[in-house]
Amino acid sequence: MACILCATDSFSEIGEKRGFTIVKCTNCGFVYTTPLPREEELIKATQKKASNFKPHVSLSRKIRYHFFASRIKRLFSQHDRIRLLEIGCNQGNFLSAIKSDKKFVATGIDLNSAALQYARSQGLHVLEGTLESHNFSSKSFDVVVALHVIEHLHDPIRTMTEINRLLSEGGMLITIVPCVTHIKARLAGIKWKYFGPPSHLWYFSPKTFALLLEKTGFAPVYSSCFYNRAHLKTIARKG
Repeated sequence: MACILCATDSFSEIGEKRGFTIVKCTNCGFVYTTPLPREEELIKATQKKASNFKPHVSLSRKIRYHFFASRIKRLFSQHDRIRLLEIGCNQGNFLSAIKSDKKFVATGIDLNSAALQYARSQGLHVLEGTLESHNFSSKSFDVVVALHVIEHLHDPIRTMTEINRLLSEGGMLITIVPCVTHIKARLAGIKWKYFGPPSHLWYFSPKTFALLLEKTGFAPVYSSCFYNRAHLKTIARKG
């Protein structure tokens, strides 16, 4: 399978996992899974997990959500009203943290029906399905948040392009993805915990995520790979 970022069909193999091969593009360095599962299989696998859903979040994770929400609140402190969409909201932990600031009009979207049922019981506005299935109007949101979502997508270029369409002029995209160039990933090799097809399909570095942003009409504002966690946090503006 050719690289989705640069269209090069030359790659080196990193290793095999769960019947899939993890490869690295010899041109741009993008790391990805081949063969790519069918999108219908990915959606069914995600929905199947709903039967095992139990509403729970650890105290440490709850603290991280509130800290992350507080950073976003400061980022938009000069705005009167912010229309926010979280893709992959699950049970709504981040939405619960952000809604304490009344200026945020927040919507979540996810495939897990059981998690969404719990989110609604907490007074959150959430929708079931994929982003593309809802056909939102252009410029419907001022900020889109996707925390550990993009690595799961069947077609990240399609979804990122759709996010760009949904954002207002100057709108912001805030993401977290696993960082494949983090020291933990380098040391673990194919045993790295985030090499997890078919759930995880794409593995970004700061360089290759910047290529994805450029290809889908975004300009990076901030990017950092957490020193103690193999997570790449990025803030980008609609170009």
